[in-house]
Parts: sequence; structure tokens; C-alpha cells
Amino acid sequence: MRVLFTTFPAPSHFFPMVPLAWALRAAGHEVAVASQPSYLNAVRGTGLPAVKAGVDVDLSAVWYQDGETDPGWRSSEEARSARGMRMFAAVAEAMAGDVIGFARRWRPDVVVYEPRAYAGLVAAEVLGLPLVRHLWGTDYTCERWDIESPALAPLLERHGVPDADHLGTVTLDVCPPRLQLAEAPNRTMMRYVPFNGSGIVPDLPAGPRGKPRVCVTWGTTFVKQTGHLDPVRCAVEALCDLDVDILVAIGAGHRHLIGELPAGTPVLESVPLNLSLPACDAIVHQGGAGTTITAAVLGVPQLVVPSFADEPVNARQVAASGAGRSLPLAETTVDRVRAEAGALLEGTGYARAARAIRDEVAGLPAPAALVEAMEALGDRGRRGRDLSPR
Repeated sequence: MRVLFTTFPAPSHFFPMVPLAWALRAAGHEVAVASQPSYLNAVRGTGLPAVKAGVDVDLSAVWYQDGETDPGWRSSEEARSARGMRMFAAVAEAMAGDVIGFARRWRPDVVVYEPRAYAGLVAAEVLGLPLVRHLWGTDYTCERWDIESPALAPLLERHGVPDADHLGTVTLDVCPPRLQLAEAPNRTMMRYVPFNGSGIVPDLPAGPRGKPRVCVTWGTTFVKQTGHLDPVRCAVEALCDLDVDILVAIGAGHRHLIGELPAGTPVLESVPLNLSLPACDAIVHQGGAGTTITAAVLGVPQLVVPSFADEPVNARQVAASGAGRSLPLAETTVDRVRAEAGALLEGTGYARAARAIRDEVAGLPAPAALVEAMEALGDRGRRGRDLSPR
């Protein structure tokens, strides 16, 4: 069987699909991952074959169109959604032709796409292939098609699939059930296996007995869109007034953005979160899907400080589950972060709820358990695909 994965060029979109791709390869199947040229090294870094699709889209230029300078987290949800869909549609426009062309030559049996890799949706519809919609977190896109699809209408019309079903044949849900918004039609649950990139396990010294360690991180997107990590500095300053050890996790080359830190504070650059977070008792972060779900499946209580995209949704779900607290970035001060982090560490209920999520996820089917179902879809794809030129 051959399975074609398609992804928007961002770790939070792609990394959650990697464990399924690994499971398929381990079972003897062929896998390929299509994305923008600039993202192919990230794909190759997972050990998976990469396929170049289209040309690179300057995401910042699309996001800050018409001279906009504000990153957008204080704007309305509708305005943020319009910016996002403008960006996702531009990438899909760039990728779709090459994805379809590669699929005609390679002859996949199934297409797997994450909910913003719309080139995969188009290719599956054009070729008549089963489409697996692979979530990366809370399914906030499920019921937004009527609002968001107009941005994709020109692409769908051009390829002759104006009525494409964004939900596909099946939705593969890796979000912990206690954090999920709603159950998508034709949903299949799969255990979220944390993968935040390749790295070396850090040698973290044990902290003083009884003293909690708190991780502070702000993901991969915030600094790209803003050029700073001011919230990290704010969180560290707030935590310095609490009786905790602090661990700061940042991307490669971002050390200069956080300035001076208390002596002895470990700073991990470009170390996968799933390798460092097990040594921590709590985490303060921006609410990106990868960080949120990784912390959830590892049973770590969270203080989420969201700003844009799906972050506010993730923050609400974490707070509603009892596994953490939420503080909007626009309301963030050192005093507020100190108070929220203190409440998180003092309340035993947060740790208990976080462990409950961890234990619930451990009982879900592992990626390897989904291979048989994928094989059944592959059989269906071989019978129904249309590889004729259009």
C-alpha cells in the first residue's frame, strides 16, 4: 500500500502525523510526505521520504498583507480567521498542482492530510481516493467550513471539485477526549504519541527535594510572527518570586531574545519538548497544539497564555478539563502570571486532572493499531481511484 501525506509547512501541523507514518512503514507500506520546498528538510529529519510540492510561499507577506503590522491577536476572531485562511489558501494554491501530478505518477491508495493542508484534500477529490483527515489538536476547524471555504473556492473550482468534503472519509483524532471540542463525523481515535522533533535527551540536574520545576516555553510560531519572546521574560520574572526551579525551552538561535536569567537557570535550545517535559511539574506556554497536547499526554499541569489561531480554544479546553489555568496574553503582567502560576502549583486538583488525561490517553489505540484500518482504506482506494488526465 502507498500512503501520501500532505502538510502545511509547520511543525505543529506535521509532527502529530509522524507516528502514523512510522507505523505504516514499520508494517511494510510505502509513505511519502508532500510539502513546500523549504519544509522538506524538516520532513527528512523524521526519516520519512519528502516530496517537493510547488514553490515556497512567503507566509509573513501573506499574513501582513496590505501593510498590516499588528500580529493580529487583539483583532476579532473573524479577522484572525480571514488572515489564516488567506495564508492556508495561498499554500494550497502553490502545492496542489504538484501534489496531483506526483499522485498520478506514484499512484497512492490513500491520502492523509492535516486540516490545513488543502492540497491533499484537492488531490484526493480529483483522483477519487480515500481521504484521512488527521487532526493535530482540538478540532476547531470541523464546523467552520461554511465560514472558511470561500477562501478556497477558486482553488476547488479550478480543479473541478467545488463540492469537496473537507471531513474526508474518516477523521483521525489524536486529541485527548477531555480536551476535544466535539466529535467529528466518522471519527476514529488514536493515541497521541508525542513527537516534537529529533534531539538528544537533556541531562537535567535533579532539583532540590520537594521543589517543583516549571518549564517556560513559547513554541515555534510566536517568535516568527512577532520577532520577540517578551512573554518568556515576563513568565520567568514572575516565577522567580515563587519557590520553584525554572527551565526555559526555546528554539535554536533565540537565546538573545530572553536576556539575562537567574543564575543556574537551564536554557534548552531546540530540544524536543517531549524529551524535557517529563522532568517538570508544570508548564507555562502559549497554547499551541503541539505544546498543549504534549503536556496533556505527559500528565503535566499547564498555565496557558494564548494569543491567536487555535491557542484561545486550547486554553479554554485545558481550563475546562481542570488540568490547568488560562490567562490571555493581552491581560498578562508579571503579577498576573505569578498569581496564576502560584494557584496552579498550590492546587492539587490540577495535577490530579492532568494525570487523569494522561491515563485516558494511554488507553487509546496506538498508531500501529490503526494500520489494519488504513489497509482497508487502501483496498478501497485501489478500486476507486481515477488517474486519468484532466
